[in-house]
Amino acid sequence: MGLFDSAAGFTSKIGAANATFGAIGGAASVGKNLSSALDLAKGGDIMKGIRSLNLPAAGELIGNVMAAVSLFDSAENDADWRVRLSIPTWPAFSSSPVLKPLKDAGGLVFPFTPSINIQSDAKYTAVHPTHSNFAFQTYENSKPGNITITAPFYVEDANQALYWIAAIHYLRSVTKMFTGRDFIAGNPPPLVLLNGYGNYVFKNIPVVITKFSVQLDDKCDYIAAPVVGSGMGQIEGAADAIGGLAGSIGGAFGGAFGGALGSVTSAVGNLAGGVANVSSLLGGFGIGGSVAGGNSYVPTKSSIVVTCEPAYSRNSARTFSLQNFVQGGYMNGKPGYI
Repeated sequence: MGLFDSAAGFTSKIGAANATFGAIGGAASVGKNLSSALDLAKGGDIMKGIRSLNLPAAGELIGNVMAAVSLFDSAENDADWRVRLSIPTWPAFSSSPVLKPLKDAGGLVFPFTPSINIQSDAKYTAVHPTHSNFAFQTYENSKPGNITITAPFYVEDANQALYWIAAIHYLRSVTKMFTGRDFIAGNPPPLVLLNGYGNYVFKNIPVVITKFSVQLDDKCDYIAAPVVGSGMGQIEGAADAIGGLAGSIGGAFGGAFGGALGSVTSAVGNLAGGVANVSSLLGGFGIGGSVAGGNSYVPTKSSIVVTCEPAYSRNSARTFSLQNFVQGGYMNGKPGYI
């Protein structure tokens, strides 16, 4: 195979990748940059195409890293005493079309009054002096125990079914860590805030979801609901389309230009990795839209059990004042204490 034959094959790969980006669509400036870069590369100016990308580091917007902690303090919810878990403000959560019913509701609001079990523990160790009738209790520490929420769910129509699906998807999501292609890979699942029953019961309690369960009963009817998904899968497919470019460059031009194209091959390889991570930018850049997810079937009667553990930072634990707590000084603050 000659050099120009190989170059033609390389150009066709670029064209295929560009066509994939065209299929993604949407009003994404990042997508336009990538498509434009591929056009330049197809015209023969590979380096110019790579330089034209002008992309930030792959992954979510850096400014939103700290926003992985949930916020829930809008004035419109002050009078709402229903039990709810907030949605992390991380763009992947706030822009998810599957989670839209929860976003519209202001969080995972349990639509029927749940049963909640709370506890607090104070740990003491018994000291038994020799020749003594009674032990002395020495205090070690205190801790808020886990909070177990048992919430009934009754579904009567497709809209309520979509809410049920969103609730399960939310609980699946907040029990997983950031990993793989995530910009902050290695970080634990995000914190969420528990609110309900007014300021003196649950007010901005930071919790981690340690476990949830739901039973799909065989003794009830199921309702079909049309679900939409994000364009993330299409964008990841674009990464696969570009992924072979680095190898194609080396195969097509390596013999003619030697190691001079090593940096180009590496750059295009990095481009593929960056495109693979563009799915994490959906919230920040508005890429994609929604694609049909088909019908899902939801039980008309079920019960969701969620186990939460209060999670406080070292700084908030260090500055905690029992006197202030007893006086009710933390009831309107963030974080709230339990």
